[in-house]
Amino acid sequence: MELLLNDIFELEDRNEFEKVYTSYQNIYNKTNLNYDIWKHFYFFLWSCIEEASNEFQEKINLRKELEDKFNDGKQHFSNLADFNFIAGYTITIFPYEYGDYEDLGDEGVVMLLKATMIEPKNLIYKMVYLGGTLSDDKNIYDKAVINAAPLVLKEFSGKGFLNRYFKEVLYRI
Repeated sequence: MELLLNDIFELEDRNEFEKVYTSYQNIYNKTNLNYDIWKHFYFFLWSCIEEASNEFQEKINLRKELEDKFNDGKQHFSNLADFNFIAGYTITIFPYEYGDYEDLGDEGVVMLLKATMIEPKNLIYKMVYLGGTLSDDKNIYDKAVINAAPLVLKEFSGKGFLNRYFKEVLYRI
């Protein structure tokens, strides 16, 4: 499985969206209860909002695919901190891509909080949650940024859209 994901990550790095989509679709249909597959497929779809051409987005019906994978994740992985972090983060960034954006934006914040409650020692989850909720106490957030920085580099050191994105946006020093 790891070898197949690495092959897909190589395609992602080359922005071969159709091949990536087909590869994820094939593996997901065989193993849709595998969290790592779901996570990377979901994040690939989310990344396509900004990265892929409108033609590709329309061809695969990106919004429906993204919503379907989000709902699959909620159904199967809602007890995982990492699911709540990734899904919550993506929803708070682009809530309007999922439908009723006002409620979903709030749901995303709740999911980020849930991730920190499931894994209270995870400094990355804490930093992201604080960044979205604490506007008055910048010192607490700044400390969280410093504490999370080395963990961000370690956690997201791999290939593929998910790792590249989170390393770029969460390493805030």
